[in-house]
Amino acid sequence: MTTESHRHSQSTGVASAPAPAPPLPSFLFRGHDAPIHSLEFFASNTFLVTGDETGWIYVWDIWKRRQIYKWQGHPSASVLALKAISIQPSKSSTPRTATKKCQAQLMALQDPVYIVSHGRDNEIHVWDINDILQKSLESSSSTNSAAPSSKSQNLAPVFSLPVNAVNFCKMSILAIDAPLFSSSASENKGDVQELKESPLRKTHQHFYIAVPSPTTPTLIDIYDIVKPERKFASIGVDASMPQGTGEKKWGSVMAIQLFQTRKQAIVDLSALELNDDTSTTAATHDHPDTLHMLVGYEDGSVCLFQESAPLPSAQGQKQKHKMQVLWTIKCHREPVLGLDVSSDLRFAVSCGSDNVLAKYDLSNRVQGVPEVLKEALKSNGIADIKIRSDNKIIGLAGWDGRIRIFSAKALKPLAVLKHHREGLYCLGFAQIRGLDQSANAEGATANDQNKVEACTEKDSASALREVDDGDGLDKDSGDESDEDSDSEYILQDRLQWSRRHWIAAGGKENRISLWEIY
Repeated sequence: MTTESHRHSQSTGVASAPAPAPPLPSFLFRGHDAPIHSLEFFASNTFLVTGDETGWIYVWDIWKRRQIYKWQGHPSASVLALKAISIQPSKSSTPRTATKKCQAQLMALQDPVYIVSHGRDNEIHVWDINDILQKSLESSSSTNSAAPSSKSQNLAPVFSLPVNAVNFCKMSILAIDAPLFSSSASENKGDVQELKESPLRKTHQHFYIAVPSPTTPTLIDIYDIVKPERKFASIGVDASMPQGTGEKKWGSVMAIQLFQTRKQAIVDLSALELNDDTSTTAATHDHPDTLHMLVGYEDGSVCLFQESAPLPSAQGQKQKHKMQVLWTIKCHREPVLGLDVSSDLRFAVSCGSDNVLAKYDLSNRVQGVPEVLKEALKSNGIADIKIRSDNKIIGLAGWDGRIRIFSAKALKPLAVLKHHREGLYCLGFAQIRGLDQSANAEGATANDQNKVEACTEKDSASALREVDDGDGLDKDSGDESDEDSDSEYILQDRLQWSRRHWIAAGGKENRISLWEIY
C-alpha cells in the first residue's frame, strides 16, 4: 500500500481492499528436454499432444495429468506444427474391456484421430496412435498407476509428404470428411509421383495441406493427400492479382490458414446503391464450398486468396486450378507470425513481431478491403494466436512469457496469465462443447469479462489442490466396491474434465502450463 493510500484510509477510517492476486496455472506438464514449439488438444479435450525442438512428440492424458506416450517423429528437427484430424470411428475401435454400461461414454471420448506433424526436417507425417489412446482410456487406474513406456516401439507414419520448411512457416490443414466417399483411383498423380497411396481415401473426401513452395519461399503449394496430388501450385505474386499489386514484394510466407466457406454470402458494400432495389442482390456473391487461404508475409502484409474457376487446358489434359487474390492489407510493421480464422468464418486475427493485434471482418468488404480493428499491445513479439471454438475470446502467446486474453468482439483485454519467465512459442484452446458453445457468438459479454477478472488466487489454489489430490476422484468413490460402478464413475469424471475450458501454452522453459478460464 502506498503512503498516500495509507493516509487516505486513516482519514476515512476504511481500509482499502487488497488487489486480487493473479491466477495460477492448474497444472504443469514436465517431461520435454527441449523448448516446446507446438501443441493441440484432441479426443474431446482429454488428451494433449506436444512437440519440441529436437523432434520429440509427447501425448499427455489430461485426466491422469501425465505423459502416456512419446516418440521422435522428426529426428534432430523441430516440430513446427501439430494437428489432430478426426476420422470416422469403425467397429474395430469399440473398447474390448469396458462394460456395456460404459461403452457409450467411453466411445464419446475415443473418437479416432490422426496426428499430423510438420517438422524442420522437410517432412509432414501422419500418425495413427488410436491403440495408445484406447489403452489409456480403458485403464481404470488413477494417476498413481505404473509409468508408461517412455519410448515408442517402431511407431511409423501411415503417410508422409516431403515439403519445404526453410522459413519456419507452419503447415495449414483443412480436412473434409466423406462418409460415403468412394476410393477410386487418382486421375493424375504427375505432380507428386513420389507419394505413396494415401490411407485417407476411406475417411476423407479432401485433405488439404498448404505449405511454402519447395523452390520459392514466397510462394505456396496446396496438396490434397487423399488422391494424392498437388492441387494448387506456386500461389503468390503473379499476373492474376489486382492491378497495382502484382509487383509488390511481400517477402517469405510466414503464416497460412486454410478454410472453406459454408454457403455464406460475402457482401461488397462498395457495390451497393441505395436507390436500386436489385443492387444488394448484385453485390452479394455466394461461394458455396469454395476454398480460401489467408496468408501472412514477411513484410507484415496479410492476403486472402480464393479458389477460382479452373482454367481451360489442352485437349486430353486436366484443368488447372488457380487461387485469386480477394484483398491484401498491411497492418503490421514487422513479419506476421500467427493467423487464425473463427469457426463461424466471420472474422480472422493476426499477430506478429510487432505489438499489433489485428482483426479482419470476413463477412463484408468496403471498397475491396475488409474492415480492420487494431489493438496496440504493451510489448512486442506474439508467437502464436488462437480463437476459441465459441468465437468469444482470443489467446496470444508472447515472447515475454505472458498469455494475453482478449474479447473477440472489441479486442478488449480481459486477462494476462503470468507464470513463464521465458518466451512462449505456442498456445491452444480446448474445444467448447455442448451447451457451452454458441455458433453465432460475436464476442465476450460483460458477464464473461467479470468471470475472468474474478479468477483470483483463491480460485487458482482450489484448482491446484484439485490436481494435487492425485487421483482426481471424489472421496465417496472409495466406498464403492463394484467394478462396473467404479469404471462408470471414472468415465463420468473424465467427461467432466473434458468439458473444462482449458488453455495450454509452451515455450523455452521445456514445460507446458495448463490453465482453466471461463
